[in-house]
Amino acid sequence: MKYSLSAKNLVCRNLENRAAYCADLLNPKQSKEITGLLRTDSGLLSVHFNQVVSNTVAQPRILQRFVVDYFAERHSPFSLWHCASKPLDDDALIALGMEKLPPRIAMAAEVKQLASQPKAVDGLDIISVDNADDLMRYGELVAALSDDTRESAQITKFFRQLSELPEHKYSRLKFFLGILKDKPVATGSLFSSADALGFYDLGTLPEYRGRGIGTAMFHHLLNEVIHSHHKHAVALVDENRQNLLLNAGFYAVGEVARFQFVPQRSGAHQSQTPDSNSQQSDDQKRA
Repeated sequence: MKYSLSAKNLVCRNLENRAAYCADLLNPKQSKEITGLLRTDSGLLSVHFNQVVSNTVAQPRILQRFVVDYFAERHSPFSLWHCASKPLDDDALIALGMEKLPPRIAMAAEVKQLASQPKAVDGLDIISVDNADDLMRYGELVAALSDDTRESAQITKFFRQLSELPEHKYSRLKFFLGILKDKPVATGSLFSSADALGFYDLGTLPEYRGRGIGTAMFHHLLNEVIHSHHKHAVALVDENRQNLLLNAGFYAVGEVARFQFVPQRSGAHQSQTPDSNSQQSDDQKRA
């Protein structure tokens, strides 16, 4: 595998596929795509599950009409993940009511080159989620890791609705719970796309951090990947969490910029281009 733009594209395809897959589980056939831009709509008021992934530098008016106006009309938040190497116009996005977040580092690896060094944590048991009750516990823990009350409620709602579906409906998602002395304290998940397994939701409750629990969860997932049929693994991580993956055999292959739009923070959205009012139904026509 050549670690170049093609490797970063591998990461972004997995992100796109997962975003559309999760949204379609709850709100089928609402994900829309135009050249270089995917918009997913889960039907929830959630930046976690309403994701827009861009692979080209779209003009602000396109982002406004296809993305911002769409979600603003629904009073719904969303997150934008920009995968292209050339940056977006930050000032233009801020003018549209979007907030810039710290970027994530895209990481990729050939599975055959990965090596796991699991370290046991006394009292920690990592289980594969295989029933509705554990799926709800998983969702409640992911929600607890959010510092936004409304977002937490929406995350819980997603997993509650997911738990009501037959397991085969979401078979491309595998969830894992870290349980310390009967208390769920850590999460991790894998998403299977056609060309890679992606790491997601790696998190530990704040009061349990610094004990090696997150590292143990990562290596548990890594062993799942190593024993899978996939040739490649991908991840998106905070800059300060790269070393864990680098030591396992991953390579950093670029940055992914992040933005979010939250209606109550940005206020009532006003279109920024003169002809936007006449274009508000443009997206519906395109769909």
